[in-house]
Amino acid sequence: MIEILVSAVVLVIASAGVVALLQTTVRAQGELRHSSEAYALAQEDQARLVSMRLSTLNHLDEVRTVTLNKINFSVRSRGVFINDNTSAPSCGEGTSSADYVEITSVVTWPRMSAPEKAKIVSILSPSNGSLDPNNGTLAISVMNLQQAPIPNVYASGGSGAFAGYADAAGCAVFPDLPAANYTATISGEAAGVVNRNGSFSEQKVVPVVGGDTKTVTFEFDRPGTIPVNFKYRVGASSEFKVATADSVVAYNSGMTAAKAIWTPATIREATVNATPLFPFTSTYLLYPGSCASNNPDPEGKNPGAAAALANVVAPAGGTTAPVTLQLPTLELVVNNSGAALAGAKVTITDKVCKESKGSFVKRIYTSNEAGMPSNSSTGIAELGLPWGSYELCASANISGTDRRKKVSTVNVQSLTGAATATIDLGSGTETGVTCQ
Repeated sequence: MIEILVSAVVLVIASAGVVALLQTTVRAQGELRHSSEAYALAQEDQARLVSMRLSTLNHLDEVRTVTLNKINFSVRSRGVFINDNTSAPSCGEGTSSADYVEITSVVTWPRMSAPEKAKIVSILSPSNGSLDPNNGTLAISVMNLQQAPIPNVYASGGSGAFAGYADAAGCAVFPDLPAANYTATISGEAAGVVNRNGSFSEQKVVPVVGGDTKTVTFEFDRPGTIPVNFKYRVGASSEFKVATADSVVAYNSGMTAAKAIWTPATIREATVNATPLFPFTSTYLLYPGSCASNNPDPEGKNPGAAAALANVVAPAGGTTAPVTLQLPTLELVVNNSGAALAGAKVTITDKVCKESKGSFVKRIYTSNEAGMPSNSSTGIAELGLPWGSYELCASANISGTDRRKKVSTVNVQSLTGAATATIDLGSGTETGVTCQ
């Protein structure tokens, strides 16, 4: 009996080895068949690419699925112009031209072994006359502050004359363009990068010269964020309270103009995130407001304005610790014959700062039970304003009569005390006054 059991175990072990060997052989044959089919698909794709227009091949990168014998093969097709000096795409000014087109076909399939894939790379030489010798090449280079390439930004221009994405080298080459001046546009939003002015897009005019490569360089980088909190002084005391604000200005000498960051629909918030900001190595100057006129110390000669200013570096792709800026205080009270009036509409107009549409910046509030302009959702008085000169206007319906009055100029330009104003609507309406 023992001999029979031992013989059975030996037979089972031997059979398992034979079965494993057969399975390995079948898998190997399957891999070999799939590899052969994939290579045939790669050859077919190469023939397809050869028949395409040269302009279509430039920056081509597409993936399609081909089903063969119930196997879904993935076919990736790529095309890029290269030059005969470096055999690679180049954004060098006048040092290279788009001489050839490199086409690549790569075929993969499910559960394939890592080294098993079909890849064919070919070089196409443009046929005689396919590229006009009087035309030129536009090369767009996108780099960050450290001169590292920024890929995947979208470049376009010339009313559809060229369009495509920058490659891993931050380079987009557009050959065979008629000689002319083109407006090249870079869009960095999809890649999450901004230019020096904190904008996701930028334009430049570049000439294309026949028989030459002209390069235009754009500088983009991952934006940084600086959270800004606010406070205001209670009268002339040493007491401060948390304030809300609707905007902050950020400026760096590397920018062409200061950047105003507004909260949505000019809602006042406890924190305004200054973003997106280009990550300069030098600091940003920050102050509350939406215009250069809100800068309390434009010439650097007012040491008393330091509390309303901050100098902070914006990290690439990061967020700094919050900074706190002081808002000058305006203590405005709306009365009805000497008694505080709640529910009045209060319009505060900056007399210098204008919005992008050209109208002066207006902030509209509702007076609370103390007659002070307040946050419409909380009823809490909003006493802080950006540094500036303002026109104040209050309106309300009192006993069925619409009443409106204004104060033409109040300077809110002190961090050590409060500007004060009172508007009494109890004595009638001023002629010709409108509160927008």
